Amino acid sequence: MAGRRLWVIAAVWLLTVAAASTVTWTVIASAGARVGNPVRLVTTTPSAVPTESQATWTGKAGRLTAACSDGSVALVSAVPEVGFWVKVYDRGPRTLRVDFESTDADDNPEVKVFATCRNGSPVFQRG
Repeated sequence: MAGRRLWVIAAVWLLTVAAASTVTWTVIASAGARVGNPVRLVTTTPSAVPTESQATWTGKAGRLTAACSDGSVALVSAVPEVGFWVKVYDRGPRTLRVDFESTDADDNPEVKVFATCRNGSPVFQRG
């Protein structure tokens, strides 16, 4: 009886391994059959994107980057130097005004920077 039981266990194990191997190799063969097949690429022409022009003003108080698009000016970034902080008074669209205010008014004066668009590009002025 023990011998027959051992044969049944061996047969079940053998069938399980055979089934698992068959499934594994079927999946591998299926994936491998598609490797190297041509892929159809679809390309589209991008639509016209409005042009944008950026420029940066750099001074003792910090750095200001503005962008012009369709005649409107916009703030991209304002990064103060050590000893200054930034206050944005006007974000556009006609005029951008950013003040770099000193943390110590006795040592450093306030720096006002204005940006407008001229011929599609940002133009900066200190105020």
